This record gives sequence, C-alpha cells and structure tokens, in this order.
Amino acid sequence: MGSVTFNNIILGDDTPKICVPIVGRTEEEILTQSEAIAKEADRLAQLGIRKAPVVDLVEFRADYYDNVSNQTMLIELLGKLREQHRDRILLFTFRSEEEGGELRHDRAGSMLDDICSWVMVSGYIDLLDVEFLSGNYRVVRTSTKAKDLGVGVVLSYHDFEETPHNSTIENILWDMEQLGGDILKIAVTPKNSVDVNRIMDIIQAAKQGKLSQPVSKPVVLISMTKLGEISRTKGAKLGSAFTFGVVGAGSAPGQLTLEELAKAL
Repeated sequence: MGSVTFNNIILGDDTPKICVPIVGRTEEEILTQSEAIAKEADRLAQLGIRKAPVVDLVEFRADYYDNVSNQTMLIELLGKLREQHRDRILLFTFRSEEEGGELRHDRAGSMLDDICSWVMVSGYIDLLDVEFLSGNYRVVRTSTKAKDLGVGVVLSYHDFEETPHNSTIENILWDMEQLGGDILKIAVTPKNSVDVNRIMDIIQAAKQGKLSQPVSKPVVLISMTKLGEISRTKGAKLGSAFTFGVVGAGSAPGQLTLEELAKAL
C-alpha cells in the first residue's frame, strides 16, 4: 500500500492521521464548529498530547448544510473554511441518505454532480468524497475531473447492516482503485468481535501488500459502533490512513472525541 500527499500532508505513511467532521446546518453553526475544532487542536498540542497539528483533515459534511444547493453561499462558506484550516486537508462530503447521510427534503441530491463540480473548480478543497455505489460512470467521470483539477478522491462504501465477507471487502477495495480512488474508504457494521478482528486483519494485510488483489492506494477501514471502537485507534496504528474523531457533534456511530483519539494514538 502506497501513500498520497495533499496540502503537504502524507496519507498512508506510518503516522496515523486524524479527521474531524463538521455537521452544522447553518453557516454560523458550521463556522462555530470549525473554530472549535481549531481551538481544541491547539489546546491538545499545547498539552503535549500529540504534536501539532493534531487534526490533519477537516471533513465538511455538506449533506447537513441547509444551503448546499446555493452555489454562491456554498463557495463563500468553503472559502471561509479554507481560511480557518489553511494547513489541513479539507475534505468535502455529501453523504447520501442510503449511506447514512442527513435526510434531505430539497433538490440537493439531484444536483450532486453540479455541486461537486462547483467545489472542485473553487480551488478550496483538497479531497472530494465519492460514493462507490453511485455507479461506475459517475465515479469515473467525477474522479477524472477531480484529477484534472488537482483534487483527490476518497472513494467510500458504507454498510450499516453487517460486515461483508473478507473477499467482498477486498474486491471492493480493488474496484475502488481501478475506478480512480486516491483513498479507499470502507465503513461497516460489526455483529461481534470476530467481525471487528476481520477488519483489523484486512487493514494490516493491505498495509503489507498481502491482499488477494493488493492495492497501491491508502485505505481507510472502519468497524463502526461502540463494538468496533478499537478499529478507530489500533486500526489507525496498523495502517488505516486516517481515523475520525469529533469535537462536538459526530457524523457516524462509534466515533471518539478528538482528545480520546489523540491520547490513544
């Protein structure tokens, strides 16, 4: 498994990175959360819990934002987030309802291609999340445009029911790389500790190039819920490119606070 670099931050090396999501509905809520993340990162760095920057990536969960379909308001907000996090990777994510996103009642979902185009052209984001199950044509078209604009692609897959068989997970990782993913992210739901351990084994195998179909791009594998909590700490140490911590509201089951995560890593 190789590494990639965005905004001078290496993903996929031997240092686990931390990503914190922002899930506000209004610009005011989003910027308040964003500022809180920066302040908490500074506090933890000053305490010596983890070397600066503590937070390496900030994920803007745009499916929560009420005005995501307003191009002017969205791009202006992204500019403000970029200003607050100049030295971090800014990841833009619009999560679908089918994969755990915020329930929408507007036209944002049908405008997703336009929204992705706006944010890539803006020059403010480093990474764009693209859902693996959105269809091969959309994935390839979006990842190709992203590369032309210097934006990386996090290809993501979520299963809120179970943890698929190892061979299924490995095949998804392989397909993600072939479709243009720069970061290959899979989050699944464990039913028991065996499922959690399987994810840990796959992380380690991917890092060591021992998958049945080895991938050359960094992977992010997460076992969600409280049961899979160890995958967010030990999994990062074993080779998962980054892991998610929260400051305030979280975006998925089982996420640790930034302080808990920083101490664990």
